[in-house]
Parts: sequence; structure tokens; C-alpha cells
Amino acid sequence: MTDLPNNSLNDTPKRKELEIIKASLYLFDFIFITAVGLFIFKTVQQNSEMKKNVQYFLLCHHLLCCSLFSCFGVAYNTIRALAVESPRIVFWIIFGVQVAIGEGVLITLTLMTLNRCFAVCWPFRYISLVHAVKHKVMICVWIITMFKSMCLLLIEGIDKTPEDMSEVIPSCSIVFGGPFARTMGIILILFLGGIIIVSYCLLWREGKHAGHFNSSDNKARKTILIHGLHLSLFLFPPLIKIAVKRSNFILNLTAFVVFSLAQCFSPVVYGLRNKELQTKLFNRQRISLCTGHMINGRDVQQPQLNNSELIDTRCGTPDP
Repeated sequence: MTDLPNNSLNDTPKRKELEIIKASLYLFDFIFITAVGLFIFKTVQQNSEMKKNVQYFLLCHHLLCCSLFSCFGVAYNTIRALAVESPRIVFWIIFGVQVAIGEGVLITLTLMTLNRCFAVCWPFRYISLVHAVKHKVMICVWIITMFKSMCLLLIEGIDKTPEDMSEVIPSCSIVFGGPFARTMGIILILFLGGIIIVSYCLLWREGKHAGHFNSSDNKARKTILIHGLHLSLFLFPPLIKIAVKRSNFILNLTAFVVFSLAQCFSPVVYGLRNKELQTKLFNRQRISLCTGHMINGRDVQQPQLNNSELIDTRCGTPDP
């Protein structure tokens, strides 16, 4: 999740061009994820059964992290692209918060995988265990990621004086490029990736025993492949950027575009592809459209139709 200083990007025109592209993609991600996420969040909140489902609870937190990550990305890269003069500490704080939220994106993805694994492999312990700790786990995730980011900022700035931190500059070198920060980033991604791989292996084994991955059932295998591809798009780009100390413009841009696309796919892969959530979303939109038609019908005052006829002719009876 961290960016690295490199010689090829020290050229001001190239760096400014990269920052503009990043800010634009972050803005697109923010608008798309927030719009779809609000629909999903409202649908979950209005359904009592879905509110109790841990998978939807984690999905809402994941989309919140994705939206906030993009929001801070827009702010940080816009400031750098426009060369807005600000104290160095402001750049560090914005970037530090963005990195913490980015780690929250990966952690919530891992928790969603673990939740699915527990539900399938240990169904009898699942309800008592997962439902009891879901709120505590999410609180711990937010605290740990913010605390880790703060500690890394303190380590990065250990050789800086208060005057250096409060110095007003048009831009500053990207932080978290030291060996310790890079090593911590690699360890975190490999650790989360290992948990995801083990969880999906257990899911595959359990599903194979239950007959879900036979030749006639393509849906389960397709879901596993889609999730695996999506998770690889989430994990490999930041891992490559952190592991490769010196990178060029093309590598930075490619890795960022791939990671940006992975964020956009999250509401689709885990939300809109879900049949239950898809049905609830469409029913909600259908009811809203029907209500709107009824209101418009009253506004124009068509005397030849009564209320029941108006409902029947325009949209039919909405599903409960």
C-alpha cells in the first residue's frame, strides 16, 4: 500500500502527470464505490435478516474502507499535483491515514474470506463464535491499523526536527519508503495472502466433499475463480511496488491502475453478484419506481383510473 521514492519519478513533469492520473482514478473509484456502496448499505440496513448476516456486516466495512481510501487518495494526490504549499506534517498525516485505511481494505477482505470459511467448515461453532466477536474484531482492526501507521510515521520522522515537520513546502517526498516500513508492508501482505489461500483451500476441500465442484456444477468453481482473480489483483500490485525498491513510471502506473480496478470490482464481486442482495436491491428499486409512478399519476390527475388500476397498469404489485 506504500509508494516508493525513485529516481525516474523525480522529474517534475512526469511526477505531476502521475499524480494527476492517480487523483483522477481515485476520484472515479470514490464516486463509483460510494454510489454502489450506499445502495448496498441502505438495502442491508432495511432488512433485519441481512443486518444479522456477518458477511454483509464485513462487506459494508470493506466498502467503507475502499471509499475512504479513495477519498484520501484524491486529497493527497491533488495536493501534490497542484503543488499546494502545506506543512510537511500535513502530507505525512494524510498519507499515513490513507495507508492505514488501505490496510483495512486488505484486512476486511481477509476477514470476509475467513468468515466464509468458518461458516462452511465449522457451521456449528460459527454462529456462537463469529457473531460474538464481529464488533470487537472490527474495532481492533481500526485501532491496530491506525496505531501501526502512527508508529511508522514516528520511525520515519525520528531524524526530523520539529522545524522540519512544520516547514511549509509545495510537496514532499513520499514517506514509508524506508527498509523497515517496506519490510512491514511485505510481511503484512504475505501474511494476509497466506490466510486467504489457506481459507480457500479449506473451502475447496469442503465443497468438493459436498459435491459442489463436480462437472455439472460450474457456478461454484466460477465463483472461486472470480474471487481468486480479484484477490490477486488486490494483493500483487502493492506487493510488487513495495518489494521493487526502484521502479519506473510505467510500473508505478500499471500497478496503480490494476489496484484501482480491483477496488472498483469489490462492490460487484461481493455485492452485486450475490443473489440475495441482488434480489433485494432490484425489489427496492422496483418499489421506488412504482411509488414514483403512483405519485406522478396523482399529480397529473387521470380521472379514468383509480388507485388499484394505476398500480396494476403501471408496475404490477411489488414483491414484499
